[in-house]
Amino acid sequence: MEFKYIASAADGSPVSGVVEADSETTAEDILWKSGLTIIDLKKRRNLPPLYVMLPSLFGVKRRDVIVFSRNLASLLDAGIPIFRALTIQSRFGKASFRAVLREVIKDLEKGTRLSEACAKYPKIFPNFYVFLLKTGEEVGNLSQVLKDIATNMERDEATAKKVKGSLAYPSFVMLLAIGAIVVMLTFVVPALTSMFKSFGSKLPPMTRGLIAVGNFFSGNFIYMILGVVIIVILYVLYTRTKSGKKTRDRFILKIPVIGGATLKGNMARFTRNMGMLVGGGVALFDALRLASETTDNLVLAEAVAKVRSDVSDGKLFSQAVAANPIFPMLMSEMIGVGEESGSLESHLLKVSAYYEEEAERAIAQVTGMLTPALTVGVGIIIGLIAVTLFSSIYSMVGALPET
Repeated sequence: MEFKYIASAADGSPVSGVVEADSETTAEDILWKSGLTIIDLKKRRNLPPLYVMLPSLFGVKRRDVIVFSRNLASLLDAGIPIFRALTIQSRFGKASFRAVLREVIKDLEKGTRLSEACAKYPKIFPNFYVFLLKTGEEVGNLSQVLKDIATNMERDEATAKKVKGSLAYPSFVMLLAIGAIVVMLTFVVPALTSMFKSFGSKLPPMTRGLIAVGNFFSGNFIYMILGVVIIVILYVLYTRTKSGKKTRDRFILKIPVIGGATLKGNMARFTRNMGMLVGGGVALFDALRLASETTDNLVLAEAVAKVRSDVSDGKLFSQAVAANPIFPMLMSEMIGVGEESGSLESHLLKVSAYYEEEAERAIAQVTGMLTPALTVGVGIIIGLIAVTLFSSIYSMVGALPET
């Protein structure tokens, strides 16, 4: 901690500055021993860095860890010792990551291994990462392990981006459509209502219904916006709970087409992580635990936990997978072949490659189906509103007396 002080020297001249100490008492002792008479002493208040105040925006991201892993592997391959390599890395990148690396370097100075130092930051270096680092340290191929981790994380990121990207454009079209409809009902329809009333003639049922909806939107616009904001906040808070996240993940998996694409992407990620862990010499029981921690979907994570429980009870990995309906039959068959031939790692990676391709096909199908369906649906709704309005206008104009 830093303390600001105002003091007087032995000759009575004023002195001010900053002293670093563990507590205010320690700061006072330091100043008294320096021959200063303390006039004022208070703790210096500094604003925390941006990455502390806004971790979601300025904190360490997956991409930062990927770049770090690749760069560290390259430095180790060049024959640079681990301590110096980390020191070089701590000079570049985000401030949040540099701060973490400086702490890791301090631990290494005390004799701690890299895996143990990284384990103190589970939000940045998950158990999966730390376990593989530990394996690399024990076997002596740390640089290769770092390269494999970076490649694996990049594939995870690419698969997740494809799944999310498949929903981005349809979601944008839907939001745009909802916005257009709300604008029409809130501003356009009420503006035409006064004109309709001035004619005094009876309006068609569809027009009257549209005007009623428009009046409701214009009269309650602020409340509707507040309602949407409250619903979004409640949704975010609910999905941060375990039961809420599980409900959301289960719902996503049940959505036609989209659920299939999401499941295949998760299967690709699970089998790829398992293949990497098993290939790295991690025991199957531990590999299942670590793989379940890297799974975003809570329903699949619980299914993997059940497989792990069955394996601990003596079942083969393939049998435990086959017993759970969330896993496709092909996966259990391929895993079974790998167990019989003693090449489980390669078969898991083959399954992963297969499901990556299947996920890409499913994503293309989602995009191909949703975009035109939403476009047509939006066109029908907006067209219906426009036809209702203009048909009413034309009918009233036609009813005007000729002059």
